[in-house]
Amino acid sequence: MKFKKNGVYWLTPSGISDTRKLVSLAGEVLNGGVCMVQYREKSLTNKKRYDQALQLKKICAAYNVPFIVNDCLELAQSINADGVHIGKEDSSLELARSALGEKKIIGVSCYNDLDKAKKIVRNGADYIALGRFHPSKTKPNAPTCSLEILKNAANKISIPIIAIGGINLDNAPNLIRHGATHIAIIDAISKAKCSYLATKRLSKLF
Repeated sequence: MKFKKNGVYWLTPSGISDTRKLVSLAGEVLNGGVCMVQYREKSLTNKKRYDQALQLKKICAAYNVPFIVNDCLELAQSINADGVHIGKEDSSLELARSALGEKKIIGVSCYNDLDKAKKIVRNGADYIALGRFHPSKTKPNAPTCSLEILKNAANKISIPIIAIGGINLDNAPNLIRHGATHIAIIDAISKAKCSYLATKRLSKLF
């Protein structure tokens, strides 16, 4: 499944054990126009994560939106997810591609490392993620990425660039102007009074 060239990339909030609640939230976000969904959950049991990922994949498929699993190649394979996101400590890009095949979406976190980003592109990633650009409760210790690095990446990299880290409606436009093709959002959507409206407003930035 392909994803849009530009748009909002929603990461699910961690710690929601109520699957119905999580799927309901996903429905609001999908209605709001998100272009990709990543299941990011490390605190629940493997069975609960499997059940949630499967339900999220189903609702994403109904909206024709790619569903990505964060960190866990095994989970991505078991539910036949549309792809996987690889972080610093996760399976290698080569291993993920070998396991999932050429048609799946594989993204890689490059933080603030432009040289790594270039290498990742050469090795066949479908997108890279840069950041954090702003203080983030999700990854408070992640290295800060500058707008200059983002701009240089946009000039030298042809695949989509997802900006991540403390992004909201106020600071997102500046990241888009500097070359981010997508913005990864957790709290600005999940903790909004209305996740549907928050997603819709963010999507209109593109």
